[in-house]
Amino acid sequence: MNKLIEKNLSTLILAITCYFLFSISTSLKETSKYNSDLRACAKMKAFINDKESSELYKQRAAVTTRVPVKFIGEYCKRITQQNLF
Repeated sequence: MNKLIEKNLSTLILAITCYFLFSISTSLKETSKYNSDLRACAKMKAFINDKESSELYKQRAAVTTRVPVKFIGEYCKRITQQNLF
């Protein structure tokens, strides 16, 4: 009987540990995507005064963020506003 309880307890602890590791992993993925998008938008905004570079970085930001070029300006504005405290 004691062995059965130990075995089930070990399985339960393993399951809880796996759940938390999966949760942390998902959170890290979301954070890294957000940071990548923010970096792409910052590069795009840094070259806004130069027409050729502006278009190039706008296209790169669209590819990185997976947002159409047409909407990349609005998307960048929104994630930049989210970053303000």
